[in-house]
Amino acid sequence: MKRVFLLSVICVVILFSCTDRDDNISLVNIRIQNSTELFFTEVRIAEKDTVYENIEAGKFSEYLEFETAYPTASIAILTDSTSINYFPTEVSADSLPIGFYTYEITLDADNQVGLTFKIDE
Repeated sequence: MKRVFLLSVICVVILFSCTDRDDNISLVNIRIQNSTELFFTEVRIAEKDTVYENIEAGKFSEYLEFETAYPTASIAILTDSTSINYFPTEVSADSLPIGFYTYEITLDADNQVGLTFKIDE
């Protein structure tokens, strides 16, 4: 009987101790998705001077926190062989609410950077 009670208590503790990634967030969280064939040694969000490092081709960075952020941003990308810049054509005046987001970075045939904003669930 003691084993059943102890097992029940352990199960209840484990069940209530599990948390989602968004249970305790208080800032905007943004990661970078590298949808190119290049290895990004550095991706810098210009407005905030925030740096993401070592993002492999086809992979995601870790989330970094921002007090304020926008759906578009000026980005400087450094690879092993070149430096590429992205400047948005439209700038949003509304900042993002607290949550998780992704900036997906692509390159076209002329090495022009494309930035796609995604809301993560």
